[in-house]
Amino acid sequence: MAQRPTTPLISHTGQVLSRTVTFQFALDPNAQQRILLAKCAGARRFTLNHHLARVKANLDARSAEREVLSASDESGEPSTPSLSWAEFSFINEFNAWKNGASEEALVNEDGTRGLAWRHELPGDVFECASVDAARALENFSASRRGARSGTPVGFPRFQAKGKVTPSFRLRNRTTSGRAPSSQSIRFSDPSHLRLPKFGPVKVFGPTRKVHRMIESGRFHVYSATLAQRTGRWTVSLTGVAAQLHQAERSRTNRHAVPVGVDRGIISLCVAADANGVPFESFEGVKLLKQAHAKLKAADQALARTTPGSKGRQRARSRLAKRHRKVANTRRHLVHQASKALVDRAQVLVLEDLNVAGMARNRHLARSISDAAMGELSRQILYKARWHGVEVRMAERFFPSSKTCSGCGGVRNDLDLSTRSYSCGTCGLTVDRDLNAAINLARWQPHEPSTVTLLRPPRVALRSTA
Repeated sequence: MAQRPTTPLISHTGQVLSRTVTFQFALDPNAQQRILLAKCAGARRFTLNHHLARVKANLDARSAEREVLSASDESGEPSTPSLSWAEFSFINEFNAWKNGASEEALVNEDGTRGLAWRHELPGDVFECASVDAARALENFSASRRGARSGTPVGFPRFQAKGKVTPSFRLRNRTTSGRAPSSQSIRFSDPSHLRLPKFGPVKVFGPTRKVHRMIESGRFHVYSATLAQRTGRWTVSLTGVAAQLHQAERSRTNRHAVPVGVDRGIISLCVAADANGVPFESFEGVKLLKQAHAKLKAADQALARTTPGSKGRQRARSRLAKRHRKVANTRRHLVHQASKALVDRAQVLVLEDLNVAGMARNRHLARSISDAAMGELSRQILYKARWHGVEVRMAERFFPSSKTCSGCGGVRNDLDLSTRSYSCGTCGLTVDRDLNAAINLARWQPHEPSTVTLLRPPRVALRSTA
């Protein structure tokens, strides 16, 4: 599969599209569309497992031959040739296999070869699944060679029904820059999204903004990812959009003093500038904890039902709705906080927290998950690029909470249960989170290279007309 262009695209109206954007909507498919959605998700699992099984059998065969050669003190390569893990190789191999052109293709009862149901589904389901398998194997190979940073990645797992999230991806089969009416993925009206093989699918929520962006050439859809979570199908439209209006990216009317953002487990985040003036404070973690009480009740109700009964299905559905409400509440609060910060500040200072390591603490895991520390940082980073905001990342071991914002002294005996900072040297008493935010705003990097500047880069233009 061809890689997405690194240079911005120019739409049919002359708009420069360089900002990666994803819009997500909930779907309300009819009965036939629900069946087709389930079939597409199953086809993606089938395709992934097909490629993984071929690669695993090939690796096992070559490993066994190497052991035989090593035992006999012989040198040389295994006689079994290695398989190519390239995306195009996977796509071509599976297309030949499912169409019956391969020697290993299935033979049906009526004598035909290939998958009998392949024409019922969009071809993109198979090709995108092949690409996903190739990328997963590439991550495994890079991790094994030591060329991939982060947690080591093992061989991709086989996907089983009921064990993974049902999902698949469809590409927009139209050259970028063409009119929206010629695109395979488009809005047929404000409440329906047209997808290949599916026809118009009803969409929940307001779509006028996205519809207008597509019609005016300010947004081009690359692909649509459909997934079923907690019993509801959603679609994520990923593509490139035009830059925000100059007024939204202007730094004229913003807070000129650097603003520090302290993420906590009591409040979602507390912001203050370098002068010690409180900037913003966002609550919301308490709402999530209150929702956990209803979530616990729904979980207990599910445990009391009989396996396989209709009552258990209803209880499972209620539990899924509770989970969806908690997740949506958390996402909404984080979006509100991140948008307010990038709209008002010129410079934001965040702390490089090891959120994954903090979540391993069983006493704080739920509170840290409710606070969505990693998600808040991610949203601030990409929204800062859109709005031209400078973001600085303070070093991970900077003692922002233990340092006095008045005299600069460090209090090493400060534990997590102490919510108010009291300095024994200057007598300052201040909220713990506010004190940390002030120290972050005053943080200066030791070297200029440690400052992360997140401003829209200068890029060349490329026309697709």
